[in-house]
Amino acid sequence: MKALKKLLVTVAAIAGMAFLPGFTMTAKAAPTTYTLKYVPAYSEWRAQPLANWDEGAGSGNVGYLEVNVKDGDVVIVQGGSGDPALNLKFSASLSNFTVIAATNYVTIESGEITDAYVLKGSVVDLKGKCKNVYVYDNSVCNVRQDADLIQLVKSSSLEMNVLANGTVARCQFVENGNVTKDLYSFAKDTFRVEKGALKTAASSYSTTGTAASASGKTQTTNGAAVSPKTGESSHAIWLFAIAVICLAGAFASKKKFA
Repeated sequence: MKALKKLLVTVAAIAGMAFLPGFTMTAKAAPTTYTLKYVPAYSEWRAQPLANWDEGAGSGNVGYLEVNVKDGDVVIVQGGSGDPALNLKFSASLSNFTVIAATNYVTIESGEITDAYVLKGSVVDLKGKCKNVYVYDNSVCNVRQDADLIQLVKSSSLEMNVLANGTVARCQFVENGNVTKDLYSFAKDTFRVEKGALKTAASSYSTTGTAASASGKTQTTNGAAVSPKTGESSHAIWLFAIAVICLAGAFASKKKFA
């Protein structure tokens, strides 16, 4: 009985600590999604740490984003007709970089980007390393470094213009969620697509993939940006749950060995 009483006191103390001001635990931070939008009232691009722009929430300038973005985060550029060019430069690596309807140049220089989505009508210059690049419809995209995969996705039209300065391990043409053409091992500085048509000489790529070049994933969504949902986990809730489990175990043991 004394041992059980001692356990209850300990568990209660742990649970109580979780709700004390300033209490923290060391844990890997969840990725943050930032949305960028040009705000005429400020005459500049503004950023919010939200997956969808909220007109009623506060925002920071591009400098705020560049200071706060960290490895693994997501950046979404919500463009519009007539918006000025946007230049982004930071060292963090992104899990997802998505540009939506930005008709003027969006330039990004960063750490490695895992997935870059250039959606309908956007004009993007990817200066940093990108593993997978998905270009939709009538977009324009420059890929300045080597890419594992470039996917050309038709949701309403196949009129994109894409130029790659490095090597491209794999290129896929996708229509209605289906891969219609699968090509591999593009030589450095040879990848070129104009108005949806591949202009690279046949001698500069292969129709047969190797184990390395065939490892890129296939994107089969129809014109929708893929952005991971993010959220902050509560350490307090987790500790409280652990406390409850401990209590249940204690009572179960008491009943079993009484």
